[in-house]
Amino acid sequence: MSLFAATIRDGALKGLKTAAMLLKIVLPVYALVVLLKYSPVMPFLQNLFSPAMKFFHLPGNGIVPLITGFFTDEYSTIAVMSTFDFTKAQITTIAMFVLVAHSMPVESAIAQKIGLSAAKFALFRILAAIAVGLLVGWIGGVIG
Repeated sequence: MSLFAATIRDGALKGLKTAAMLLKIVLPVYALVVLLKYSPVMPFLQNLFSPAMKFFHLPGNGIVPLITGFFTDEYSTIAVMSTFDFTKAQITTIAMFVLVAHSMPVESAIAQKIGLSAAKFALFRILAAIAVGLLVGWIGGVIG
């Protein structure tokens, strides 16, 4: 077997092993998140976080796409945002928030799998998202 063919074979095998490892992490976490999305927890969170949303110039229901984005991905956040009547500035704030900290359970589990502290990884991303959200929310609140 040529070096090229051996390299292709080895790369494909490593890719399949990595994909299998990621699926073992991703699928259970996503299943749990889907259950959470359709439980009574979401309205509770909306009421709980409504006062905090004012710091980001967001309405109380702004927590719903943020929580969805934290637990799932950007596409879920877009779907959730489309069900509310957010301004352009609010959509931008939510989008920037979620771009910094999305899919937290999945990505934290992957970070832990490669040797990082999942808690530190998640904390850093959440704090960075809060900083970005405050800045973008403030700019959106000032500009309009």
